[in-house]
Amino acid sequence: MLELNKEATVAERITQITETSFDKPDPWKCTLDPSGTYTTKSMAHLINSLKLGGNALNTTIPRNNLLPQKVFIFIWRAFQKKDTVRYELDKRGIDLDSILCPLCETEIESVEHSLVLCPKSALIWKHILDWWAQDISIISNLNDAIINNQAFALKKHGSSVWQATKWITCYIIWKHRNLKVFSKKVWSLASILSEIQTQSYSWISKRLRKKKSIMWHQWLINPSFFVADPPHRVGIG
Repeated sequence: MLELNKEATVAERITQITETSFDKPDPWKCTLDPSGTYTTKSMAHLINSLKLGGNALNTTIPRNNLLPQKVFIFIWRAFQKKDTVRYELDKRGIDLDSILCPLCETEIESVEHSLVLCPKSALIWKHILDWWAQDISIISNLNDAIINNQAFALKKHGSSVWQATKWITCYIIWKHRNLKVFSKKVWSLASILSEIQTQSYSWISKRLRKKKSIMWHQWLINPSFFVADPPHRVGIG
């Protein structure tokens, strides 16, 4: 702490304060982190809390650490019915040419319809479930696609891997829905299925490698390697 000479004149005190103040740089401290040091993680947490409200990311659905944050945010928004499907936009008073699903053009586009019930989305789920050697009936609504993991017995880490695969499927369905709406891209079943396999392998294997290695050819042939006594299947489709 600066100690001033009480007998010094006012001018001398001002000079002493000025010289002392400018001798050292001003210290900076980040209040977002207990350490006082700025980190991108602390800033990301602040942005998420402002966008989604307090601890919203930690409520309703559990986090899946096998996936990047952007997928979790998308899933959280979908589960809260905050994605910008036409039905939700219409409820907010936004004038649209149509509120029908842009893929099937026969039903109103809700979140559940877009990600699960639309015939084109349902066909993707059929192939994904066949790839995992599971009955198509286990994905019949949005809750099945996001939350329910109890349809079959899973080994250690299997529940997280299966959930991650489902979330990635939702994420990529929505991505290609947007490509069709905004870029007029042709909806290709083969390219979507290939992207789900490739992206899920990339994200899951990267985050799971310290616990269990996943070989690419195993993933393509039999991802239900994580399921107790899985039947043998070859590929997807």
